[in-house]
Amino acid sequence: MAEELGVGRTSYVAFESGHVRLFHQLVGRMADRLGLTPEELLFGTRPDEGLLRDQAALDEWKRATVTEYEQRLAALQEKLDAKNQIIETQQMTIRSLNESNQYLISQLRKNE
Repeated sequence: MAEELGVGRTSYVAFESGHVRLFHQLVGRMADRLGLTPEELLFGTRPDEGLLRDQAALDEWKRATVTEYEQRLAALQEKLDAKNQIIETQQMTIRSLNESNQYLISQLRKNE
């Protein structure tokens, strides 16, 4: 795919993994190659033509899409918070072990 799009493999992997944002020209080429619209490539779905003409239905589709992404974001935030809690706990353990080591070293020096 990288070769067909005219970009390096490393760049393509960075796009695919979300580490680097796609630029407009590449989105169009990638969508064409995959037989998708740019909207389908970026957002996963595209409203049908009837929906595009029905403003109320389009607004509901947009709300549903935003809600879906907000839910995904909230789930990811929960995971991040849990990981941060683990990190804080491990940092406290490291500090405690460091203090214990310092105390033991000082006691060993007294006995010398």
